[in-house]
Amino acid sequence: MKIYHNKNFWAGVGMLVLSLLNLMLSLWRQDFDLSAGILVGALFLLGISSLLRSLSPKLACEDKIEEQDERNILVKLKTSTSAFRWTRLVSFGLLILLLVAGAVTGEKSLIAIGVGLAFSITISFFAEFFSALYHESKN
Repeated sequence: MKIYHNKNFWAGVGMLVLSLLNLMLSLWRQDFDLSAGILVGALFLLGISSLLRSLSPKLACEDKIEEQDERNILVKLKTSTSAFRWTRLVSFGLLILLLVAGAVTGEKSLIAIGVGLAFSITISFFAEFFSALYHESKN
């Protein structure tokens, strides 16, 4: 048995392990219900599918070509950029809400959470700036 696509193989193994852990934990806590069954089933089926795709030379070759397709890479980059932008906007909105709520109610913990969120937003701006400098110097 030869593995033709390592990434798919380890993703499949990870999903199978997660499905088994979820099943064991649900049975141990005695709270196995429909939603847990659906989650376990979906993880198990996706894990088996990924494993089978990684062990088939033809399917592994198709997956590698699909990963290297320039259109897919562009879509992935646009998706990541959009997710980063939305995360920053939502974080800024929460920051404003927390600071206003803390000022109105006088609750110091809301203001502290808002200040912590401000630090994380500032870190994201610095990370973007320094990564832009890094990638500009490499091109």
